[in-house]
Amino acid sequence: MMADLEPFFADLQEQTADRGASNYRSSLRSAIRGLWSGAIDDIQAFEVFMLSIRDGFTRAYRDGSAEVGIVPADWTVQERQWLEQKTREEIGFIDGFLNAIIAGSKANGGKLAPLFNRAELWVQRYLEVYTQGMLTAKTDPKLLWVWDPAAEHCPSCAALQGKIKRQSQWQAAGLYPQAPVLACMQSAGGITVCKCHFEVTTDPATRGPLPRI
Repeated sequence: MMADLEPFFADLQEQTADRGASNYRSSLRSAIRGLWSGAIDDIQAFEVFMLSIRDGFTRAYRDGSAEVGIVPADWTVQERQWLEQKTREEIGFIDGFLNAIIAGSKANGGKLAPLFNRAELWVQRYLEVYTQGMLTAKTDPKLLWVWDPAAEHCPSCAALQGKIKRQSQWQAAGLYPQAPVLACMQSAGGITVCKCHFEVTTDPATRGPLPRI
């Protein structure tokens, strides 16, 4: 049944990306047209570009990661750092583009179409951020600690039951079912008795740090 719905979900995903890219394109084109026509100056155009990039890239990463159930509250430090770095890099290209707009302005006999065409390169970078958000979330999903209700539970597993964290966060803490640090594993002298397992989930992540085991 789910396989039958995959094309539908893929289409929704494409619509989300296209809708966000369209809004981003409109914002950039508005600034381009304003500077080209002389309706706004380069300082105002820079402000529009900068705000468009910051809002657009954040929205792109949010929409991309949301495709696999990851919301901004779930983003790791590394994901936030990547997004900020990508945003700053893009802002660094603004001055060069604004200079090109002024050089090819209406007053200088320039055409608007070539500038709009150049703006499509910026829209492609928006889509790159969207895709990166989705791919990163796919490779670092939220995992739910689930115990076997029929098994006897040690204090370690009892403390971790029901906790939800990103895969990378579980790894950083050194916690996973059958991990040597669990009380049940230590008491068994290394013989596997832990019956817990991870399940991928889209439920909200557990707030706060993981328990110290």
